[in-house]
Amino acid sequence: MSKGQLAILPAIEGRSAERRIVNLAARLRDPGATIIDAEVLNLSTSGYMAVVDIALDVGASVWLKLPGLEPQNSRVIWAEDGKTGFEFATALHPATLELIIHTARKPLPRRHFGPQDHLPRR
Repeated sequence: MSKGQLAILPAIEGRSAERRIVNLAARLRDPGATIIDAEVLNLSTSGYMAVVDIALDVGASVWLKLPGLEPQNSRVIWAEDGKTGFEFATALHPATLELIIHTARKPLPRRHFGPQDHLPRR
């Protein structure tokens, strides 16, 4: 799975913070201690949206585990078409969000774009 930030979406009506479009591998743990693989699609200081393979009830509490970050308590706000929206019990500090984004970025391969003069001709 690729990782990294794709875009920033501004806070709009009904949202408390700007969202970062990401593609992050994560794990969720529900109160019954079931561990669920998840793909976080967007992330903000107040919550996140993820794709999960099981149905979660609105209001359910889960713990989000991202690499390099302590598990974060959150609750399901909405669930539709295989995507689920979560709100953090305690908002992330903006510096923590930036750290997650920075850590998840993958650099572009060197000389991926542009002239390929250095390659032997066939």
